Amino acid sequence: MIKNKDPIKKIEIDGLDFKIFKSGIKKNNTDLLLVTLPEFSSISGVFTKSKTPSASVIDCKNKVNLRNSSIRCLVVNSGNANAFTGIKGAKTVNKITKFLSNLYRCNENEVFTSSTGVIGEELDSSIITSSIKNKKPVFVNSIEEAAKSIMTTDTFPKYALSRVKYKNFEINVVGIAKGSGMIAPNMGTMLAYIFTDLNVSSKVLQRILINENDKTFNSITVDSDTSTSDTCLLISTNQVKNKKINNFSDKFLNNFKKCISNIMLDLAKQIVIDGEGAKKIIEITIKNAKSINSAKKIAFSIANSPLVKTAIAGEDANWGRIVMAIGKSYELINPNKIKIKFGKYLVTKNGMKYSKYSEKNLSEYLKNKEINISIDIGMGKHKWTVYTCDLTEQYIRINADYRS
Repeated sequence: MIKNKDPIKKIEIDGLDFKIFKSGIKKNNTDLLLVTLPEFSSISGVFTKSKTPSASVIDCKNKVNLRNSSIRCLVVNSGNANAFTGIKGAKTVNKITKFLSNLYRCNENEVFTSSTGVIGEELDSSIITSSIKNKKPVFVNSIEEAAKSIMTTDTFPKYALSRVKYKNFEINVVGIAKGSGMIAPNMGTMLAYIFTDLNVSSKVLQRILINENDKTFNSITVDSDTSTSDTCLLISTNQVKNKKINNFSDKFLNNFKKCISNIMLDLAKQIVIDGEGAKKIIEITIKNAKSINSAKKIAFSIANSPLVKTAIAGEDANWGRIVMAIGKSYELINPNKIKIKFGKYLVTKNGMKYSKYSEKNLSEYLKNKEINISIDIGMGKHKWTVYTCDLTEQYIRINADYRS
């Protein structure tokens, strides 16, 4: 997990085709991904809950919600978010959609777009359409290069792949994602696309995606900021010859659901470890809370605390900041029942510092790249895990210079 070292040159999902271009939106880098799929490919999606969504998010959300949604084309650009650009942003999406629907002779509702990058700057649709029409792709069907083409402040391409059995059929799954800053619950600036070849309806894919998204992409935070552009699509070419799956409760789907969950969690963790300037990934688990909602609130109160994140960045054994963050969640708790552990080291018990607590052991533990914090609330039976990263000086430098 975390960083992919071995380049993956070819995709193995029948009917899935990647073309990667240099359109010129970004200087000297690939910045445009065109994905084409066979007729009647299934699609599902979840999107940002931001009240200032991009034009692409609005368009994709409307199309996913159609009764018989399907997809033939997906185009993703980086370098410009096409967000907060008014009616011009919507017209840009419409022009790109119309161009691709004519090019591939499909319905405009089968064409999806995503954009990521600077907010508030107009995106010229002709840059994208002319690149697809006139330029030769720089790469074809490379998972790694596809992931690179959608990067903004990311420091490495994020992808994951797996195989799983459905009855006697072998199913392929591949996912790519981007995200580094502006990452928070409700899809934080994040794009993710997961592809498979299982013959399954859009309706079933949508239920799988919603279920797994909450435990993965909606359980990460880098800086508590929620983007205008966050999009996660789960897509199938439907090329495996199994009978079309229309029942979410199909018992043979369990392994596939787990596979999708693992791919999404892998990508989510890659996003966290690539948090702008991050050096450490932090896993925060709340145990024995009075409800799932309470566990989430406490976990995110800790994960979004700049004081907690900077202490871990500095490898400072200041566990009092965890106590502070639990308290500011405003959840009903009994301080005397709280147990805080860093890795295997118990820090608090009975409402105070544990009698055998060793600051030396905790300081040594904080030198690790992966930090596990477990908090037993002692108020119920519910549990939730959230993933975040430390906060370093480099985060300020990256974001201060983003448009420079």
